[in-house]
Amino acid sequence: MTTAFATTVTTTSVTTALTIDASDYASAVRAGALVVDIRSRAQRERQGVLAGAVAVEARPVVDLLDPSSPAPLAAVSGGRPVLLVSDDGLDAELFALELASRGVRGIRAVDGGHDALRQARALALLSNAEHLLRERSAISAH
Repeated sequence: MTTAFATTVTTTSVTTALTIDASDYASAVRAGALVVDIRSRAQRERQGVLAGAVAVEARPVVDLLDPSSPAPLAAVSGGRPVLLVSDDGLDAELFALELASRGVRGIRAVDGGHDALRQARALALLSNAEHLLRERSAISAH
C-alpha cells in the first residue's frame, strides 16, 4: 500500500501526526477514540459496515467534528480523540488536515482506510472497549 502523502502539522513547537497505522487501530479504539466512518452509503453496503463506528457522509464531517461549529457531534466535545476512516484513507487524511487547519486537535485518519483495516484484520467489533460497552448499554436502555 502506498500513501499519496504523509502529513504532520506543527503548531507552536508541537508536531502531531494526522494518520494512524491500521495496526494501531484496535489500541486507539480501546483507549476511547471515536471512530467516524466517512465512506459513502454505497461503499459501506459494498464493503461492509465498520462495527462500532459512527457513519457520517463525508460532506458534513468537518463541521460535525469541529467543536466550534454551530452543531458538532456531542461525542467530540471535551477533546475525545477521533479516528476518521475512508475507503483508502485519502479523504480521511484530507479532512483531518482541514480540521487541523481550523485548530481542532485529536483528529487522525487511518492510513490506508478501510482497505488497510481489512488487510490488517482489524474490522472486528472491539467488544471489550469500555466506551463501546457504555454506549451500547445507553442505546439498549432507550
